[in-house]
Amino acid sequence: MITTSDDKQAILDLMARWRTALEAKDVAKMMEDYLPDALLFDACPPYKAKGANSIAKVWEKCLPYFPEKFSSEHRDLQVHIGGNVAFVHGIHHFLPTPADHPCGQTWMRITIGLKRVEGIWKVAHEHVSIPFNPMNLQAWYITDPDSLDMPDYSAEACEGGSQL
Repeated sequence: MITTSDDKQAILDLMARWRTALEAKDVAKMMEDYLPDALLFDACPPYKAKGANSIAKVWEKCLPYFPEKFSSEHRDLQVHIGGNVAFVHGIHHFLPTPADHPCGQTWMRITIGLKRVEGIWKVAHEHVSIPFNPMNLQAWYITDPDSLDMPDYSAEACEGGSQL
């Protein structure tokens, strides 16, 4: 009998396989745990990719701009399981070499929706985002995930910025 702790470990193992494949820039391996009709809402354009093949194409276009060497890290992961569906949320970032490469300048928020198909967990939906300041439409980078800093929303601070 499969227990919730077994399911949680299976999902964390899935994420570890994805991370290993990402660091190897092996897009085919990255997609092995995605459903064919998976949907990605990404922090990078395009904002949406429908289907594992489309998600793979996004990574194929993006990875050539990553440094030759990098690792990646997830933290603050919370896994929630209910029957044959689960979701995970937390944060993720890249640790590039050299350290000042643009891909490593912010943490990203992640949410992953999973579905158990024939006893195996598969990614059905993935959402990656970076917060933004709605007063000037600029990304609000998460440089220190232990700090819940936020912009100054006062009228004086927002003068000259875009208003929604």
